[in-house]
Amino acid sequence: MSPHSKLLLFAAIALLPSAIWYWHADQVAEKFYPHHFFGAGGIRIESFWPYWQIARQTLTSSLTPLLSLMALIGLLVAPRMKYSRFFIGGWLRWFFSSSSLATAIAICGINSHSYRSPRRLQAPLAPLSGSKNFFACHRCDFVDSAREFVHNPCVLVRSTLYQSSAAQLRDAGLELKKVTPPDALIVAADMGDPTIFYYAERKGWHFLEKDAIYNGNPDDSEQAIENLERLRHRGATHFVFTKNTFWWLQSYPEFVAHLTKNAKVIEATPEFRIYELITVAR
Repeated sequence: MSPHSKLLLFAAIALLPSAIWYWHADQVAEKFYPHHFFGAGGIRIESFWPYWQIARQTLTSSLTPLLSLMALIGLLVAPRMKYSRFFIGGWLRWFFSSSSLATAIAICGINSHSYRSPRRLQAPLAPLSGSKNFFACHRCDFVDSAREFVHNPCVLVRSTLYQSSAAQLRDAGLELKKVTPPDALIVAADMGDPTIFYYAERKGWHFLEKDAIYNGNPDDSEQAIENLERLRHRGATHFVFTKNTFWWLQSYPEFVAHLTKNAKVIEATPEFRIYELITVAR
């Protein structure tokens, strides 16, 4: 097989599945409200602050300071130098070039909620051949050697220091799947994280909501009450708090009183609280 044919085959394997997937996503977005394809809020250049948040989170947490330093050094190391694979030089150039544009113009669209982890990278605009596949073609030499070195320490750190930030969201979602009918519409005070809806296999809204987009925390109880009543009139059947929004119970007492009057608690644990709303005519 000629080099040209190999390149075409590689491009097809790397890009064709993604192209088919996004064509399918576009068809779905055209049929269902609110018709978001590139995420809530569309695509636009954001202010400086969100980009700084991504950079800080990546350098200090996602990669850790040590790995970030190695990666930055790797930018200056030629790919075929003796120690280049140790500094992740070759693939990092491709990764930065393919993802930086995506981050710049799609941060609002994909990250309308706060940035939390690399899995929220703007995948629709990041060429897979630039990040994952190019790295894979270099046989993951660095990762293989590093994995062998840190195998036991990683297990120790994970078991003693790591705690899933989404565990309560997952548990609430699984419980909602058990206690609600398939056509239930859930209102979730979940900080815009989709985990509850994924595990519940139910439709609904992040709370607060505006034009089907997560709209942050309430300014006051009055805003929360207005938002909830609007969703009740649109057919909302259940409301859920998780541990990361239990602070609402103290911060918005009038809203909690209104919720208690118009709903009943059907499940309550230290991780989440599920209400069944009194439905109203649409």
